[in-house]
Formats: sequence, structure tokens, C-alpha cells
Amino acid sequence: MARVFITGDTHCPSDIHKLNSEFFPQGKTLTKDDIVIICGDAGFVWDGSKNDKWWIDWISNKPWTTVYCDGNHEGHDLLNAYPVINFHGAKAHKITDSLFHILRGEILEINNKKYFFFGGGFSHDIEYRKEFVSWWQNELPVQSEINNAVNNLNKVNNKVDFIITHDVPTQINATLGYNHQDMSKYDNKYVNLASFLQNIYETVTFSKWFAGHYHINQMVDRIQILYQYIAEVKNDNFEFLDTPIYKISNLHFTFDEVKNIAKKHFLFINEFLQLGRATLNGRAVINFSDFLKQYEDTLSLEEKNLLSDNLKNFLLADMKRFGYVTKIVKDIENKK
Repeated sequence: MARVFITGDTHCPSDIHKLNSEFFPQGKTLTKDDIVIICGDAGFVWDGSKNDKWWIDWISNKPWTTVYCDGNHEGHDLLNAYPVINFHGAKAHKITDSLFHILRGEILEINNKKYFFFGGGFSHDIEYRKEFVSWWQNELPVQSEINNAVNNLNKVNNKVDFIITHDVPTQINATLGYNHQDMSKYDNKYVNLASFLQNIYETVTFSKWFAGHYHINQMVDRIQILYQYIAEVKNDNFEFLDTPIYKISNLHFTFDEVKNIAKKHFLFINEFLQLGRATLNGRAVINFSDFLKQYEDTLSLEEKNLLSDNLKNFLLADMKRFGYVTKIVKDIENKK
């Protein structure tokens, strides 16, 4: 039986580190029959550059097979030029023998479980992007893709096991503070994706729904939004892998632990109580030990808790920056 794993945006190469062997050691035991699903913003196909090719080769040489729905940050025109094949019952763009993009509205079948895919997403940063270079209107669906989804769902009586999307329904958008999707920037042929996903949310029976896009690892209503966590499908449910990223994200450091770690590893602190190395940004960056001498007795409980969160943020950013489990994290893991 194939093993199936699901994770959030990889923004290749910015967040691909979570799938290297240090952060995903389980990957070393997998075969090409096993599947890793990315919930959009994979970023392997962007501009057709040598960088694209390098990362496509990198992921394709992993022991497993990678599939993904598209997000908003993809090179949509290039992606749509790949040949369409049948992959586990779904139409997919074949990028390599080990990398597939599942078309919108398709239903993939693995281990007798049905996975409904619908990619695309609203860009929340359009004002910083250039059309046909870093933004494409076809990040949103057209009616034919909506029809494809409806027809395929009708064939299975509107019942699937899992739903894989990048963006989320209107209801979840609102919960996350995105109350309005501005369609004025899109041609009339494009459809409001959030509204369509809301319809899916209300009419389709499913066990679990996974999405990406929002750079959080959080269950919102009935949708599990993923970013750096990796989930393994277990029958009709899932379990998070106990990866270094997952472990650090779920730690709470006491103030004494923050002090010991920061002093031992010569960390610095700025005026926002952010922690980091000597290159930390800020107008008032000083060594943490010097900071304690001046301000330890004045810190409130709220500020001490903020230091705990900021230490976690630093450790996660540090691992992302270097692409491996850092010495500080290894030291913490050995003591926990």
C-alpha cells in the first residue's frame, strides 16, 4: 500500500528545505509508489530557467513521487504547456516521471481513497507583481474548469475522501481576515475561486480538506491549512510527522530556557525583542547577555512570553536560511 504525505507551499526554492532528508527523514525509506502532495505554490515551474530545471531534477530524484495542485505563485502559462496524461485516474501535467501537476477539478485515486484537487488562488500581493512575469490572471479558474470539477464530483455522488486545494472557501477567508476578493483585476472569464470553494464546502461530503496559501499550520473550522508541517494520511485521518520543524513549533520555552539558550549561543536582541545572530536587523541591537544586565528586572510576563515565541521564530527561520537542522536546534532537542 502506498504511503501518502501532504504538506503546504514549497515556493521552490524558498520553502523546499522541509522535504530534504534532514527535515523529512521518512522520505529516505519511500519508493516511487509513495506520494508526497503539495497544496499549491510548489514553484517548480516558474520561468523555464536553469533554476527551474535544477529544482525539478532535485525533487524528481527523491525516492518518492511528488504531485501538487497549482497555487497562485506558479508559472501558469509554462505549466499548462506540459503534456496531459492520466495519473491514478486524474488528468495531470507530467513534468517528469516523478513530478505531476493535477489539473483543476480532477479526482485522484490512491489506496481506494478519492482525492479531489482544485488549484489556484487569489494573490494578496498583486500590487507588488508584474503580469506575465510574476503574476498570471489564470491563477483563478475559468468556467470550463468549474464544469470539470462539478462533472467529476457528480460521478462520485459528491463524496470524496480528501480535498486538496491551495486557497480556501469564502467562509474560511473571512475567518482569516480576507473578507473581499477583488475581481476587478481579472478579465470577465475568470471565476471567483473562494465562492466556488464555498459551494464545494457546503455540498460535498469529505473526510479531510487540506489547503496551503496562508503560511500557517492551523485547523480552521473543517480545513487543515498547512505550511511547514508534513501530514501522513492514516485511513480517513492524518498524523503530523514529528519533524524538527514540528518539534520546535510546538515547544514553549521558559524564560530561564530562553536565557540559557541565548547566552550559550551568543544571540542578539533588538528593540522589538526579536532574537537572532549578530546580523539581526534593528536600530538597537545588542548582545542578549548585555540586554539582561540592563533590563531583566523590568520585563513583564507578557514580554517574557514574547521572548519564547521569538526564540522559536528565530530557530525556524535559521533552519530555513541554512537548509539543515542547526547546532542550536540539535542542542535543544538533546535536552528536551
